[in-house]
Amino acid sequence: MGLKLFRSRLGRISLAALFGGILLFSADMAVAQAGDAGGEALDPGIVLDRVVAGVLRDFKVSPSGAWAFLWPIVIAFAFGIGISGERYYSIVMKSKVNMKKFTDQLVKYVEAKDYDKAIALCDASPSGALPILSKAGLQAAKRNMGARAVQDAIDEETLKLMPQITKRISWVSVLANIATLLGLMGTIFGLMYTFAGLDMVVNPKAKAAHLSTGIATAMNTTLLGLIAAIPLTLLAQYLNQASKALVDDIDENSVRLINALSRS
Repeated sequence: MGLKLFRSRLGRISLAALFGGILLFSADMAVAQAGDAGGEALDPGIVLDRVVAGVLRDFKVSPSGAWAFLWPIVIAFAFGIGISGERYYSIVMKSKVNMKKFTDQLVKYVEAKDYDKAIALCDASPSGALPILSKAGLQAAKRNMGARAVQDAIDEETLKLMPQITKRISWVSVLANIATLLGLMGTIFGLMYTFAGLDMVVNPKAKAAHLSTGIATAMNTTLLGLIAAIPLTLLAQYLNQASKALVDDIDENSVRLINALSRS
């Protein structure tokens, strides 16, 4: 629901107006500070160091409340990376089998009716999805249960394996969305906190310092949310494509095996 709101026309206009106002205010402050400094050019390195120091400072518990959003963003990112690593191992590394070469060799054994060697070939890669499915079909064929029984055995193993391939991948996208929304929520809260305390500051210089500090703190949550969300979104897309490619390869090669078993 949160993302739908921000993707709607009203949400985009509101968000653009918010950031536009902040940018205009920041530009005015920068011009004023440049004038106070006699027109001296800013050192980008020093500015970047101050940005990094400001982000790290906001992780400390403070009344501004930025830490209450920054730490959950870091936690969401850590969980997303952990899930992505586990899914990468299961989908890419654990199921890593040269499926065409494996199926070619398996078909040769099936055509020779040497089911023991075919099953032994499957046992050589016990963690691969295709060897597991193939072994179920070969065992049914070895018991002379008929083509229909072979198909049912492979379908049964497929129903067990497919959820194992795709499980938890959607959580990577969910955590990316959570990181984005936490960043936006932290920005809105930070701006509310800043403007709520603005009338309590009388001194003009102190008021300008309060505004610049508050806006910088509010922006830090959005920045960190996007830093966490972008790689998680890319990882979710990669894992979705990898799981789809694995399922397609399994379907293609299992059909070849079923056809070979039906002819034997």
